This record gives sequence, C-alpha cells and structure tokens, in this order.
Amino acid sequence: MKKLYYLLLIALPVLCFASCDDNDKNLPDVEVSIKVDGGVSVDGVLYVVQGDTLNVESVNVTNREQGKEALITSAAYTWDYTFLGVSVTPPFGVKIATDQISLGDHLLQITCPVFAVDKTPAKLYMAYKVDIVESTDDIPTGEAITEFKIDPGVQEN
Repeated sequence: MKKLYYLLLIALPVLCFASCDDNDKNLPDVEVSIKVDGGVSVDGVLYVVQGDTLNVESVNVTNREQGKEALITSAAYTWDYTFLGVSVTPPFGVKIATDQISLGDHLLQITCPVFAVDKTPAKLYMAYKVDIVESTDDIPTGEAITEFKIDPGVQEN
C-alpha cells in the first residue's frame, strides 16, 4: 500500500505539468501615436537642433479591435541605453534637453505596459533614431511631421 502512495506522490507533479498550457498568449493588437515638439520626424528619423528641448508630449494607444479598449499605464524612457525615467501620468510625456548632447545619431527607446480587453497583459517596445543637428539647415527636406503612428513591438509581460 505504501508503494501505491509513493507512486501517486511521484505522479502528482507530472499531472500538474501536463495540465499546463501555454496557448493563452493572446497579445494586444494596438497602434501607438506619438506627438513631439522641439523636433521633427523626416523619413522615420527624429531631427532635433542642438540646444532645443525634445518634448515627447504624448504617447497614446489605440486598440485595432473595434469596440474594445486598450490603455497604457506608464512610459519608461531610455536615451542611448541610459535610463532617463518613467512617466506615470497621462499623457506619459518627457522633456529631453539637448544642449549637452553631442551632435549625431542617438537612440530613444520607450517601453510601456499595455492592457487590452480580452488580451494578455503585454509590453510595448518602441525605438527611434534621433539625429542631433547643428541648425535647421541640417534637417533634410521632406515631409516633416510631429505626430506619427507606429506599430510597436509587443511581448508578453
């Protein structure tokens, strides 16, 4: 009888692992809109004149599933892989002074937790190439936009 109990005791963890299912990764399908001031986006690159302040005014999320809501609860910012801070108050903006930043290419990353109706909680990952230029003459010609929409990278939280 003891052997039967030991056998059941050994089989119990196997049954638990067999019942685990990893098919619940139903990630949100969202679009993010970013509004900036103090810089312009031309051909997917943000251009900022050295000395100006790059102001990310807002980060907004829209669920692509009609009739279902999605939201972010914060936005964490990094500049050239250095953590800047977290904005927890809507519209989740940040101001970045560029007077002490060297001319040339830089990387701005934004990470946001996202929650959508009937979806698994996830994180959004966005990265932008930022070019600090000496004057407005150094910004290439083309359609200069200050509010743009992107498809972020989405991972399970």
